[in-house]
Amino acid sequence: MDYEEVTPQIYNDGENVNLVVYEFRNFRKDAKYLKIEFTGSDIAKSPVIGKAVLNGPLGVTANLPSGSVPYGTMVMLERAAAGDTVYYTTDGSDPRTSLTRKLYASPIIVVNELQLKITAVKKSASGKKAASRVSDYHYTPESFLDTAVGLLDPLDNFKQLYTKSSVYIAKDTPYYFGNDLHRIARTTVKPGSITYHTDFDISSFMVDSYFFTGHAMEKLRILSSANGKDYTEISAEAYVVGYPVSNWQKYAYEASSLPAGTRYLKIELYGSKAWSPQVSNVTFNRSTASVKVQSTRSTESLHTVLTTVSSGAKIYYRLNKGLTFQLYSEPLELTGYNVLETYAVKDGMDPSPIRKYTFNASNNIQVDRFGQMISAKFPEKVITDQQLEADAEADASYYAGLTPPSGRDRFGGLAGSAAKYGLQNKGFFSIQQMGSRKVMTTPEGNLFFSLGVNALTANETFTMVKGREELFESIPSIQEEYKTAYNGTDNFSFYLANKYRKTGVVPTEHAIYSEAVLRIKKWGFNSVGGFSPDKYGSENNVPYVRMLPLGSMSWAKIDGISIFDIFAPDAESKIDKAFASAVKPSKDDPMLIGYFIDNEYDFHKFYSGVPKLKASKAAIKGHWVKRLKDKYQDINKFNSEWQTSFESFEDLKEAELPLGTSAAWRDTDEFFRYYLDTFYGTVSRLYRKYDPNHLLLGDRWLTTPFQNEKLRSVMAEVEGKYVDVISINYYSYNLDPGLLKEVYTKSGGKPILISEFGFGTTEQGLDPLLKNSAVNQSQRGTRYRNYVEAAAGLDNVVGAHVFNYVDQAALGRYWEGVWGERYNSGLVNVADRPYKEYLKEVMATNYDIYKVMLGERSQFYYDLSSK
Repeated sequence: MDYEEVTPQIYNDGENVNLVVYEFRNFRKDAKYLKIEFTGSDIAKSPVIGKAVLNGPLGVTANLPSGSVPYGTMVMLERAAAGDTVYYTTDGSDPRTSLTRKLYASPIIVVNELQLKITAVKKSASGKKAASRVSDYHYTPESFLDTAVGLLDPLDNFKQLYTKSSVYIAKDTPYYFGNDLHRIARTTVKPGSITYHTDFDISSFMVDSYFFTGHAMEKLRILSSANGKDYTEISAEAYVVGYPVSNWQKYAYEASSLPAGTRYLKIELYGSKAWSPQVSNVTFNRSTASVKVQSTRSTESLHTVLTTVSSGAKIYYRLNKGLTFQLYSEPLELTGYNVLETYAVKDGMDPSPIRKYTFNASNNIQVDRFGQMISAKFPEKVITDQQLEADAEADASYYAGLTPPSGRDRFGGLAGSAAKYGLQNKGFFSIQQMGSRKVMTTPEGNLFFSLGVNALTANETFTMVKGREELFESIPSIQEEYKTAYNGTDNFSFYLANKYRKTGVVPTEHAIYSEAVLRIKKWGFNSVGGFSPDKYGSENNVPYVRMLPLGSMSWAKIDGISIFDIFAPDAESKIDKAFASAVKPSKDDPMLIGYFIDNEYDFHKFYSGVPKLKASKAAIKGHWVKRLKDKYQDINKFNSEWQTSFESFEDLKEAELPLGTSAAWRDTDEFFRYYLDTFYGTVSRLYRKYDPNHLLLGDRWLTTPFQNEKLRSVMAEVEGKYVDVISINYYSYNLDPGLLKEVYTKSGGKPILISEFGFGTTEQGLDPLLKNSAVNQSQRGTRYRNYVEAAAGLDNVVGAHVFNYVDQAALGRYWEGVWGERYNSGLVNVADRPYKEYLKEVMATNYDIYKVMLGERSQFYYDLSSK
C-alpha cells in the first residue's frame, strides 16, 4: 500500500544497446513488494520487460577502465557479493551462455588486445541460478607479446614433444585448471615423462602444474641434457600460484641460467594417483623471471626490496588486496602485518606468475618462524634451517647411542619374574598380588610397572594463527608444502613445519607415533599413555591404553560441568551400541593394557553445579527431583527439611536448589553417591560385556577432587567396586603416600595408576606444569626421579605416565584459543630436539625401575625444597 521510489543504476547489457539493465541494492530491510512502472506517451516505444530477478547477482566491475594500459597489466574483477561465481570471455561471446567462458579465479593478464565480457552467477537455496548483466571492457597494451621467441607448448597435442612415456592429454573439467582445456597426466601411477628437444639453447623455463590438494604432493623432477643421453636434474624453484579451485592447486616451476648448451629438457611426473599432478603449459626462454623479496628489519619498519633476474623487467606489487597493482620503483617500508603479491613483466615476454609473500613488520611479534618464543634465550634455540637439517644426523647418532637395559620381556616387563614370584600367565595384562603389594603383570605373567608417555602425537603443537598473525614472525602458506602442518585453515603446527625443514617431509600422525615409540623405548619407557592415537599401538609392539568413547557422546554432556549424564534418555542402549563398535574389535589384543573411562570429570563442581541445572536441559536434574519426591512424598515436608517454599515437586525441576540445611547436604551426598554408582556400574557392566579380557583403568581423576577428602572418599569407595585400577592425574611436587593409601584402602584394595604427572621450566618461554618446579632441565629430571621412584616403591601403585611427548604450542594449543595451555611438558621441544639433560635423569630411573620396585636399589631422593 505504501511505496517509496528508489533510483536504480542503469546499464547497457554488454554491447546490446537495446537491452537495458536496471540494478538496485540496499532496499529497506522490510521490503516485500516491488512495483515497476512503465512510462512514455507512445505505446509502441514503451519498454518491454524481459526478466525480473530478485535477490540475484549484480554486475561485475573491473578495477581498471577500458583503454590503453601498460604491457602486462593485471585486470582484477570485483563481484558484488562474496557468494557469486564470476565467468568471463575474451572472444566476444556472451559469458552467460558461451561454451568458451572461463571461471574467474585470478587476475587477467593483458599482453595482447583484450575484449573482456563478464557476468556473475548466483545459486539460490532452492537450487535455481540467475546471471547478472554483462559488463564489457576493452584493453589495448602499449606493446605486444612476441610469440616468435623461445617455445610455448600448451600441450593440446604431442607435436612439440621429442619423446613421451606413460602420459595422455587430459581434457576434463577445465574450470579446475585455470580454464586450461588440455593438460598432460599419467596413464598409471608409475612415473611418466615428457621430453623436449630444441634447435636453440634453453636458458630458462617455466612449467605450470596442478596438484590435487587432497593427496600428498610429489614434486616434478626436471632434468636437462646437451646430447639427449646424459641428464642432470635441475634445481627448479616451485611455488604456489593463485588459489585452489575444487582442490586443484596450481604450482609454477621455474629456473634461469640452465647449463650452457642445454638442448633437451625432460619433465618427470610422480604421485600416488595417476591423475595428479598434471602439467599445463611449458615455456622456454620467453617468460619473465618471478620476483624475489629480501627484507631487513629496522626499529620502525621492514625494509623490503623486490628483484627479478630478468634484466629490464618492470615489477608490480599490491599490498593487502589493494584495488590495483602498483609499479615498484623503490624499496617498501612495511609496518604491521602485510600480504604482498608481486610479479614482473618484460615487454614482449610472458609476465611472471604472481607470487604471494607475507611479512610481519609488527613490533608485537612473540614467536619466531620456528615456533620459539622470541623473548627466550637458551643454547639450543634454532636460528637457521641448516641447524635443523644437521639435526637429522645428530639425532641418528644420539638415539643409536642409547642402550636400554636387557632382561625385559616383549611387553617391557621383568623377564623371568613370573616364575620367580609365582605370578600367573593370564594372556592379558592383569592385576595380581605379589607378597604385600598389588602389581600389574604382562600377558606372560611377568612383573610390569607401566612407565608411560601421554600424547604421542603432534596434536598439542597446533596453535591458532588466524586473527593473530601479527604475533608470529612468519607463517607458511597453507597452499604450499606445509599444508599438512595445518589443522583446518586456522591452526598451524610449527613442530610439524620444523620436521619438514629437518627431513623434507611433513610427517603423518602414523609416522609421528611410530617414531615416538622407538624413541621412548630408548629412554626406558614401556607404555603409551592416554591421548595417543591408539590405532597404532599393537602394530608398533608397545603396550598401550585406549579411552572409552564416552567423551564423544554429546547427548550426555552438561553445560557448565564436565560430568557424564548417565540419566539421559536411552543412555544405556546408546552406550551399549557404542561399546559394541569401539570396544569389541580389540578384545583379543594382548598389547592393549586396558581402557580409561574418561578424563578429569568435574566432580568437585557437583555440589555447586548440579543444583543449578534445569531438568529441561539436563536429565540428571530431573532424576534427582524424582528421587527427592520419592523420599519426601509431600512438598511441605521437603520445604520444611530444606527450608524452601516450593509449591510442588514439579517446580524443583527448573529451579536452583539451595544447599542451606543439613538435610539438603545429606540428600545431595546421597545423590552424589547414587550418581557415581549408577554411572560406574553401568559403564563397567557394558564394558565387560564386550571385553572381558582387559583392565578397566578408571576415569583419570582430576587433581582437585582427589585433594578433597570428602569427594575422594566417596569416589574411591564407589568406583572401587567396578574398576580394576584407580587412575589419578596427580600433579604435585611430591607424592603423598598417605593419600594414595587412603584411596587404595577405601576402594577395596584397587591399585593406583598415576595417569598424568609432570614438571617443567620457563627456560624456553613456556609455562611450567607446576610453578617453580624446576629451574632447568636437569632439575626437571631430578623431580622426575624423586616422583617416579617414590611411586615405584609404594605397594599400591602400578605405574606412572608422564605428560607428554612434545611441548605444547608457544601461544597455546589450538582448541582452547588464545588461552590455551602452553606448557614445557615435552620430552622434545618444538624443534624436535630432545631435552637431553632431562632425559639423562629420566633414563637413570627408567632403566632401574624394577630394581627400585623390588628393593634391590634404594630409592633416589634429592631435597629440592630449598633449591
